[in-house]
Amino acid sequence: MTNVYMISRKIHRILVLIILVLGLLMTITGILLKYTSIATEYLTRIDLNFIRYLHNQLSTYFGIILILMITTGMWMYFYPLWTAHKAKNRQINSGQETRERQQ
Repeated sequence: MTNVYMISRKIHRILVLIILVLGLLMTITGILLKYTSIATEYLTRIDLNFIRYLHNQLSTYFGIILILMITTGMWMYFYPLWTAHKAKNRQINSGQETRERQQ
């Protein structure tokens, strides 16, 4: 299980970098869609339909990456708690076995 934790940690770090890039691109395209005057005045060579298409395509990947990042993050958060709980239960159970043997 520790290997799964380490792999999850590596994957999570990579996903964070990907989500940062996708988030930045989606922010830029979202601003250009919200304030179309910026795109029409300063970015005359870029078509608004292309910006809308790009934003739409990126949103799918953003959602998938975000779900994967949340999943790996939850594993990294709950796995140490779960192992600590298991170790505590083992310690309690071994203490009960020791008391039973002493009686």
